[in-house]
Amino acid sequence: MLAVHFDKPGGPENLYVKEVAKPRPGEGEVLLKVAASALNRADLIQRQGQYAPPPGASSILGLEASGHIAELGPACQGPWKIGDPAMVLLPGGGQAQYVTVPEEFLMPIPAGLTLSQAAAIPEAWLTAFQLLHLLGNVQAGDSVLIHAGSSGVGTAAIQLARMAGAIPLVTAGSQHKLQMAEKLGAAAGFNYKEEDFSEATLKFTKVQAKAGGGFHKTNPAPLLHGEPPTSTASVGQSLPRDCNPGGPC
Repeated sequence: MLAVHFDKPGGPENLYVKEVAKPRPGEGEVLLKVAASALNRADLIQRQGQYAPPPGASSILGLEASGHIAELGPACQGPWKIGDPAMVLLPGGGQAQYVTVPEEFLMPIPAGLTLSQAAAIPEAWLTAFQLLHLLGNVQAGDSVLIHAGSSGVGTAAIQLARMAGAIPLVTAGSQHKLQMAEKLGAAAGFNYKEEDFSEATLKFTKVQAKAGGGFHKTNPAPLLHGEPPTSTASVGQSLPRDCNPGGPC
């Protein structure tokens, strides 16, 4: 099969398509024929040599993909059949013609989405959904502070917050990024390089509250329902050592 490959760290000019061995699904795994794979920050820093895939994961780039099931491995017991469309979160390997994945990682593609659109859902959009709804319990009218508002998770969180009737506020490191976030629906944006975003946020929301336990002084407590800030990495991943969770690396 063909897969995206690079021989040495560097820019996108180092990428090329290479013939590699087609993977075989193991016990409880399926083989997905990839239709599309999205690009994430981890792919970029892996290409630059600053991030290593988790132990046992494919060295091929691609943390999410969509496509059709091409083969079922031994002991698969789920409802999936050969030919079914699916989207999937991966520890790597998505930028290839085929990828193997545990069947429990497969997700049905929502009605109305193309395969290309579905490929961009599992990593950023489901992370944002988890943070907003499963951890944050965001309700209509809530103010939500989103760090790195122009990132993949950030841009998804802005739109999901708006869909929930919440008020998304963002931080970013440049005016260009703030403008992009505002076009997506951010009610306000704060350049953390030029101002104290905690004071600006509290001024915007007119909220006066003490920081809850476990908070850093620059993370306003009322915006996250008193819960500590949360950072996430995809399945089997860890953030680069010099990366600030929830912010830029």
